[in-house]
Amino acid sequence: VPEQHKTLKGAKIGEKTVYIEGMMCDNCRKHVEKQLDKIDGAVAHADWKKGIAIVSYDRAVSDDAIRQALAWTDYKVTSIEENK
Repeated sequence: VPEQHKTLKGAKIGEKTVYIEGMMCDNCRKHVEKQLDKIDGAVAHADWKKGIAIVSYDRAVSDDAIRQALAWTDYKVTSIEENK
């Protein structure tokens, strides 16, 4: 069964690179993506080897919302950069 992935409902207006500590495997990647995908208007694609997640969004998504999405997990957001 192919992995189902959330898609944006509207046009993408931007994306952020989220630097995350603690992802060790593909299950970590899935967990991070699942948590970040809960943000309204956001879709995440994580890369556990690079320790990042790219969050694309179709409405404003604050850094706080991203941090909150991972706040109760074992993963630590070290920084967030807006992609130009």
